[in-house]
This record gives sequence, C-alpha cells and structure tokens, in this order.
Amino acid sequence: MTVRALLLALAAALLGAAPAGAAELSLKVTPAGGVRLGNELRATGRVTEQGAAVAGRRVALELRRHPFTRRWRRGPVTVTGADGRFSFPVKLQRNHRVRARLLTAGGDGAYVPPRVGAVSRVRQAYVLPAFTLSFTQRGANGIRIRQVYTVPRDVRLVARTRFYIGRSGSRRARLRAVARTRRVRPGRYVAAATVRIPASFGGRFRYVSCFPYSRGSGMGKPSARCPRRFARLGS
Repeated sequence: MTVRALLLALAAALLGAAPAGAAELSLKVTPAGGVRLGNELRATGRVTEQGAAVAGRRVALELRRHPFTRRWRRGPVTVTGADGRFSFPVKLQRNHRVRARLLTAGGDGAYVPPRVGAVSRVRQAYVLPAFTLSFTQRGANGIRIRQVYTVPRDVRLVARTRFYIGRSGSRRARLRAVARTRRVRPGRYVAAATVRIPASFGGRFRYVSCFPYSRGSGMGKPSARCPRRFARLGS
C-alpha cells in the first residue's frame, strides 16, 4: 500500500468513526392542565445524542400564540446542564404552542457537535382565566355565589359557569346552578347565582365552581369538561 493510499484509508476510518451528530430534544409543559392567568408555566426537557446527555449547549424556547396562525417567535434562551436538561419558566396571557430548538454550534476538533437546528416536538401550554370565588348569606338557608374572572381585554368569555354545593366533610358536591358569565368591562366577567342550602347540611357546606372552555377565547384546555352532576371536592 502506498503512502497516499494509507492516508486515504486513515481519513476514511476517522470519518466513519465520527458521531452522526443527530441530537434529540425532549420537551414537556407543566402543569399539563394549565395555570391561571398571572401564574407561571414551566417548559422542561433534555438534549441527548445517541442516548447520552449533551451538556453546555444553548437551547431556545419558541412560542406560537393562539390562534396559532402567526410565525413562531423566539423566546428565552438557556444552556443545558451536566445531565443535558434545561428549563424555562414562562408567564403567558393566552394558550400557546411551544417547542425547543438547539442553537449551539462548534466543537473542539475531536468531536462533531449535535446538528444545529434540531427541534423538539410541539407541546401545548394552557392559560386559564384568573378568578375569585366567594359567597354571601341570603336568608336562613340561602347563599349568593359569585365568581369574578380576569382575562386580557380582548378575550370574550361565553361559556356558562357551573356551581356545585356539598355537605361539609363530603368528598363530592352536587350541581346546584348554571349561571351566565356576564361581561362587566373589558377584561372582567362575573357569574352569580343564588342557591338554597339543604336544611340537612346544618348550615355547614362546601362549594366549588367549574368553567368550561369558551370557543375562540384561547384560554384553557378545549377538551376539558365540567362534571354533569357531581364535582369532586379536595381533602
């Protein structure tokens, strides 16, 4: 074998041994069911190559706001840790589609870096209306339940609010009223209903509300549904 042929064979061997450079990005958004307006969502993931963690690489979060017709926009940028993981805390005002993109390029000559531009799967980030729930006494056995919603000024809420009442200590509450959700000014809605408390409750009760997705609002999970008759109560 000539010297030139030996060099070509050595070069071919080195190229064959180099990593393919195909990075993989995972991504998830928590909480999966969304958060109230004003609270923080977290997008987390990991960069790997052939199963091994890829550390010290720049990753950007990209976002597409409801109704998802505009171009993706670049969000915050972070660097993967020693285990290849990254995390983005974000506050949003509407539902978004999100994805992570690998930005890092470069290498030390002995290592072929992950392919620049690798992108994660698209995930959904849900933002629900902020709300406060309260009641006032109405006579001996009645209460007036009131729920106030805060949303961006251009959001329209049209779904009805459902109110459930249960005995104190019970694990579930029965549907007692379905109220119209009324706009009082831009960004503010109110739903209210007067409900009779059964005398058997002895004046002790628990209450909860449910507000389904308003079509076109871009706030909340469209597939979420309210209980038809009974709602579960926390401990």
